Amino acid sequence: MAELLPLALASACWPVLLAVVLVSLRAPNPIRLMASFLFAGLLTTVTVGLLIIYALKGTSLVSGNRSWFGPIVEIVIGFLALAGALYLRYRHRRRDPSPAPGDPGRIERMLHRGAGLAFVAGVVLNVVPGVMPLIAMENIAEFDRGFVLTFLLVLGFYVIMFAFVEIPLVGYVVAPERTVRMTAGFNAWLDRNGYRIAVGALGLIGIYLIVRGVVRLAV
Repeated sequence: MAELLPLALASACWPVLLAVVLVSLRAPNPIRLMASFLFAGLLTTVTVGLLIIYALKGTSLVSGNRSWFGPIVEIVIGFLALAGALYLRYRHRRRDPSPAPGDPGRIERMLHRGAGLAFVAGVVLNVVPGVMPLIAMENIAEFDRGFVLTFLLVLGFYVIMFAFVEIPLVGYVVAPERTVRMTAGFNAWLDRNGYRIAVGALGLIGIYLIVRGVVRLAV
């Protein structure tokens, strides 16, 4: 289960998720927006994750003779992640000034209409899991433990994935004045470096999956 941590950290750098953080921090009421988005996101991802795990259990994908299937999938997804990193880097070089990650236009319109639509955005943007969460759910299904442990693993994975939403949200609740002062700097830093975070995460996870797949094929 050690592989869940790098997958969760890579998922936290999902460009659309970074765009949500940027838009929320610029909004007049970031606490309500981030809290609504986070609650909807966790509810959706954990529910969908558990459905995927229990749909996979008992199938040939997570049981029986599958010595080649999992490693090949990991290698393919690894190359796709590297291709995604190269694409983001190429797109960034073609645009000036540096763009915010993801497509903030549609996200901004939804979030700025209030907490209700922020909740809807949390559902819509998370109802289809990305490739990293899918690999994580497949690994948890392979682990094949009881419901409580499975639920905790899924919840833990997604809590880490939403860290960029949770950290500023906790800051606003615990130390609002200090957080307001720090938000401007963090906002500017994330605006400048969001694409670098996404590119680095995709590159690292791509290399990790390729190496892991090759090793699993070799043993």
